[in-house]
Amino acid sequence: MNFAVTPDEVRTAFGLSGVTYFPRYGAAHNQVNGRTALFLGNVGLPDTEWFMSRAGLGAGESINLSEWYGHQVAVPKECQDWLVLGLFAHTTLALAPDTGAVYALGDGGPELVRTRIHRDVESLVHALTKFQALQHELETNDDADTEERVDALRIEITDFDPLPFEDADSQWNLAFEEVIDGIW
Repeated sequence: MNFAVTPDEVRTAFGLSGVTYFPRYGAAHNQVNGRTALFLGNVGLPDTEWFMSRAGLGAGESINLSEWYGHQVAVPKECQDWLVLGLFAHTTLALAPDTGAVYALGDGGPELVRTRIHRDVESLVHALTKFQALQHELETNDDADTEERVDALRIEITDFDPLPFEDADSQWNLAFEEVIDGIW
């Protein structure tokens, strides 16, 4: 199966120690759809200071959304089996294992607030890889065209998947504004 982002691109952007791979389990209790499992096993998920993958958990720690948030807010029935992927822009990202969709989570009341932020893990990793490349480029080339580069990347990511920037308050919009402001 071909993916838009390759393992080499992810390793080049994040380094060998900045990518976590997930074995594909054939057990009946494995709920992750085939395409998502194949992607996570072959391409992997970045793990950096600004996107912290939950892959490094100890053996006793769960990535199940209900166990993760259940003591803080009510977790809606339709997302009780979701898996915590990582933290991005001070927000928890979760995977709906049956569809492969990625959601940004928040606790805005008695029930967990969730917003679809990527159509799938491939879109998430594509955006993270492109964002990492932009950060590296901005660190090595101190040009005045930061806003133009950020806008160009926003268009590139949106062409691949419009969800990351669909909501004006999304974590991606926030991160891009902070890059323009020189915070990142």
